[in-house]
Amino acid sequence: MKIVQAAWAVFEKDWRSEWRTKAGLSTSVLFAVATPIALSFTLVRQKMSPEVVGGLLWTVLLFAALLGLSRAFVKEEENGTAWLLRLHFPPDAIMLGKTLFNFNLLLLMQICAVPLFLILLNVHLTQPALLLLALLLGDIGLAVASTLLGALAASAKSRGALFAAIAIPVLLPLLVCATTATSACFAANIEGTYWPAMQIMIGFDLAMAACVWMLFDVAWGS
Repeated sequence: MKIVQAAWAVFEKDWRSEWRTKAGLSTSVLFAVATPIALSFTLVRQKMSPEVVGGLLWTVLLFAALLGLSRAFVKEEENGTAWLLRLHFPPDAIMLGKTLFNFNLLLLMQICAVPLFLILLNVHLTQPALLLLALLLGDIGLAVASTLLGALAASAKSRGALFAAIAIPVLLPLLVCATTATSACFAANIEGTYWPAMQIMIGFDLAMAACVWMLFDVAWGS
C-alpha cells in the first residue's frame, strides 16, 4: 500500500505540474489535431483501404505521443527535481507514477485526436469496440515503454531527440501490430488477421512491463 500511495503522489505531482504548464499535453494535442486537418485537404475525397487508414491513424498517434511522453522525465532534469524525486520516493513508485501519468496523457490526446481523424478523413468505423481495444493495448505499450526510455534519455543533453531515436525502433513492432488490428475496425468484413496482431500486442505489453520492472532502477539511478 505504501508503494501505491507513493506512486499516486508521483502521478498527482506530475499531473498538477502538467496542468499548470500544459507543455507536453498541448504539444501532443496540437500535433494530433493539426495533422488530420492537413491530411483532410488531400485525402478526404480519396478511397483509402482499411490498412492505409490504420497506418495513418497510428502514425499520427505515435509521433504525437513522442512529442509529449518525453516530458515526464525531461522536466525533472530541467527543473532540478530529479534528485529530490530519487530521495523521497522508491524507484518502483516513480515507475508506476510516471507510467500512469503517460497513460493518462495518451488517453487525453486520443480523445481529442481520434474522433477528429475519423470525421475529417470521412472514415467509416465498423467495429468501435475493436478500435477501443486496439487503442487501449497500444496505449499500455506506449506508456510502459516510454517510462523506461524516458528515464534513459533524461540525463542526455539532447533529451528529446534521443528519446525519439531510441523509441521508434523499440515501438515499431507495436506500431505494426496496432496498425493491423486497427485496420479490421474499418473493414466491411472482419478478417482473422486482427487476433494474432492483438496477441502480439498483449505479449509486447507484458514483455515491456517485465523489462521496465527489472531495468528501471538501473536506468533512473544512473
